[in-house]
Amino acid sequence: MPTTPFPAGGFASVARLFPCSTRGPSLLPLLRTALVLGLSVAGAFPAAADSPLLDVGNVATFAQGSDGEGAPWTLGDKDFTYLGGSGWTGSEFIKIQENNNPLFYSHEFLITNLSGYSGTAASPLTLRLDYKAHINGADGPGFTFRDVYLDATTAGQTVEVWKDIFASETAYQGFTTPGSGTWALYSLNGANVGTTLPGGLVDLWVIDTIKLSDGQVSTVNNTLRQQPVPEIDAASFGSVIAVLFGAFSLLERRGRRVLGMPAVA
Repeated sequence: MPTTPFPAGGFASVARLFPCSTRGPSLLPLLRTALVLGLSVAGAFPAAADSPLLDVGNVATFAQGSDGEGAPWTLGDKDFTYLGGSGWTGSEFIKIQENNNPLFYSHEFLITNLSGYSGTAASPLTLRLDYKAHINGADGPGFTFRDVYLDATTAGQTVEVWKDIFASETAYQGFTTPGSGTWALYSLNGANVGTTLPGGLVDLWVIDTIKLSDGQVSTVNNTLRQQPVPEIDAASFGSVIAVLFGAFSLLERRGRRVLGMPAVA
């Protein structure tokens, strides 16, 4: 979330926070220099762009593939391929959204517009969607899955969502019941849950199971993250911090000399 680096009054407020002695020059030029220097270095890194969004359609459209013949749906560096499903009527909608920030690169696989689905204790409803997530051409450090998160927007007393994750197609084919995956996430009434994955994975076989025993669900959000962003060197952020600390160290030393205080080594 954006933050304000200085008080609302701008540099004037900063001047009040750092009063200058009349015996020496103002510290404001140095403060301005430190700010410009820090921002100029930080500006060398790519800013997070607007999150690209892929509107897939309903589960039937997802099953047809991006070319109508089963080809994967691609956004950014990830492919999503339909593997199977049951219980869907066509009112649902699937969206894939890419999120890019300096620390994590992630995609959200969203199943939305589910408010038309509901179930009761006497007549529960179960929905299932299987898909494969693949990182394109990724076989080196920085290009593997890091973790997966699951959350849902629900209403009612009992809405259960399972995410079963597998590292191989063989393991996926051995699936028996919800919660039996290699990694199993369970969300009751919308709880946010996640798991860290072992390094090296570039393919995930995923089964989402939604059981409505007494309630409704409107959105199921699956977030798949990797770290770091391939095109951004996370270590270079240390350079930004070093520059900022160096600049403000100069400010401190200059301020002590101006105010007649002993310098600190």
